[in-house]
Amino acid sequence: MRARSTGSRRVASARLVASGAVFIEADDAKTDVILAAAVAIIGPTVLAFVARLPLVPRTGVLGAVIEVVWLGLVTMLVPLWLARYRGDGAAAFGFREATGPIAVAGQPSTLRAGLLLAVPAAAAGAVTLWALGAGPATIVLGRLGPAIANGADVTSLVLAALVLGVLVVGTLVLVGFLGVRSRDGFPRSPDTSLTELVRTFGLGAVAVALLTGLVRLATGGSLIVLVLNLLALIAVLLLTDRLVPGGIVVARTTVVAPLIVIVVLHTFSAGGLLGGGLLLGLHRGALAAGVVIAITALSATRRGSGVTVPLVIAVHWWPTCLTPLPGAGSLC
Repeated sequence: MRARSTGSRRVASARLVASGAVFIEADDAKTDVILAAAVAIIGPTVLAFVARLPLVPRTGVLGAVIEVVWLGLVTMLVPLWLARYRGDGAAAFGFREATGPIAVAGQPSTLRAGLLLAVPAAAAGAVTLWALGAGPATIVLGRLGPAIANGADVTSLVLAALVLGVLVVGTLVLVGFLGVRSRDGFPRSPDTSLTELVRTFGLGAVAVALLTGLVRLATGGSLIVLVLNLLALIAVLLLTDRLVPGGIVVARTTVVAPLIVIVVLHTFSAGGLLGGGLLLGLHRGALAAGVVIAITALSATRRGSGVTVPLVIAVHWWPTCLTPLPGAGSLC
């Protein structure tokens, strides 16, 4: 058996598929998706249970460190271990080798494209903090601002930098892994134009974010936060659509499966269906769709998911509502 080329039909689940230069069976790829998703979704609930146990620090430096370490474990441990076990390394997260031609005719360079993707999130984050009355240091430095503004508190600064690093790497690892494995792990998923996937599910995400946001406004939500993050979502999706070359065909699950996982993850973190977290989970998940679609779609192109690194940094540098990870502590 041989790996399918882009756009070919997948005819059986036993057929071998390629991830980088390593061949992985579809059933193995599907198992990887299920394992990574299950740990990410259940992890916050387990942490909440553990935090109630006696002698477990809930506050202070040690409590903050435990939360950061746990966030890293639930987002990165399973994908990194499975990538090492399967032997496909960075390719398991959609990254491409830096060598060789990766530029696309008529498209901006990879560095410029990455910076362009980051602009909407950076603008939304900075303007939101300004509108909410944050100080200059926080507006510019985002999560690092309060620690620097408070007399350069070294401990707080280190913790803030640690949280930022875990959020950025965790997002790239988890979402990138889900996208790559979902592209290979569901042979019966119909082949669909990547551009169509970006536009269809991007439009759906904007609609859901708008509708759920309007409902939240009626219950005391912030209008400025909703508008700025919604505009940033639309801009990220438009830029992603421009960066995806025409003619690329992938399994529909490439985008759909990670989106579903992120929405469920946000819903569980907001309290679950029984805890009234559906509305908040749908709202946060829809706003996070821009980042999820960007990572999963661009990982299937010659640029790879590496082009989204500036975007992911910007999304977490400021506490925007665009993060796929509920542990980011956004303003939503």
